[in-house]
Amino acid sequence: MHASRRTLSSLISSAPATTCAFSSSSRYHLVVRVFLTLASCFVPTAAAGLAPAAASTVTLPPPFHPYVHVPLSGLVTRPKNNLVPLPAQLFNTPSRPSLLHKLVVSHLASLRTGNASTKNRSQVNYSGKKLRPQKGTGRARLGSRGSPMLRGGGRAFGVSPKGPDGWKMKVNRKEEQLGLRVGLSEKWRSGNLVVVDRLGWEKVSTNALDKELRSRGWADALFITSADSARSLPDLEQKDAFVLSTANLQHVAVVEEPQELGIWEILKSKKVVMELTAVDEVIRRLDPENKLGVEDEEEGWEVELGGGEEYDELLANELEDALEGLDLGGVEQKL
Repeated sequence: MHASRRTLSSLISSAPATTCAFSSSSRYHLVVRVFLTLASCFVPTAAAGLAPAAASTVTLPPPFHPYVHVPLSGLVTRPKNNLVPLPAQLFNTPSRPSLLHKLVVSHLASLRTGNASTKNRSQVNYSGKKLRPQKGTGRARLGSRGSPMLRGGGRAFGVSPKGPDGWKMKVNRKEEQLGLRVGLSEKWRSGNLVVVDRLGWEKVSTNALDKELRSRGWADALFITSADSARSLPDLEQKDAFVLSTANLQHVAVVEEPQELGIWEILKSKKVVMELTAVDEVIRRLDPENKLGVEDEEEGWEVELGGGEEYDELLANELEDALEGLDLGGVEQKL
């Protein structure tokens, strides 16, 4: 009979019959021989006069790029054709929705004060004297006036204050750092990460600043500024005017110290606008111990000049490769 017409039952029936039960090793070898014979029925061979099977094509993930680029913008002046390279290990991290959910739940739980309180039967302001005799009245037996069965009595199994850390959920330090990298990477992949040369305003004016932010599409944004120690006096005054002007804007938040940047501020804002001088501080916030070796490399995230069609083509191709690598798992992950 031809091999392709042999069935599993015929192969098993052709095995040598024994009076005793198969041992574990003999059963194993029988199963292996059956599957090898079945596999040979479907693989074309040269002896049968058939052409060999064509090699299957494997789609390889795109190569890992060390930097991703963000156009350099400005709040007052608008520089053109300038790019800011950012380390891809920090700003092109694969998506982790479960981790972001954990961090958000932990943050919202930490906002709970935990001061809800009720009184149990020993805390209500009643005497502990027995209300009536145990027997002889024909009524139900009762003890103290603070019994939870009576109206105005104590609360059985009531809530008690948990204190400021009662609802706190533990989050590992590495999870927090990875969550920040994932959050900023999602902003970059969606085109909502912006780098500006300087954040400042001439005078305190919420109305004027609101109009400017709406015209730029930054009405719902998180602004990250550099530390005050790295600023000159005029620049510091303009930065203070900018912070005061944003105080009454509902959907605008300002982080003046990048080391205090949190995942909740990143996710609740549509745009994330970083100052150019704050990029290094944000990198140290994402990788404080420099385990990824970003600070040891050449500081290539300073301004790079670009222009024309090459400028637009670079950004489009880079974002396309990042999204493709995200789907195929080609983005390198280092912890």
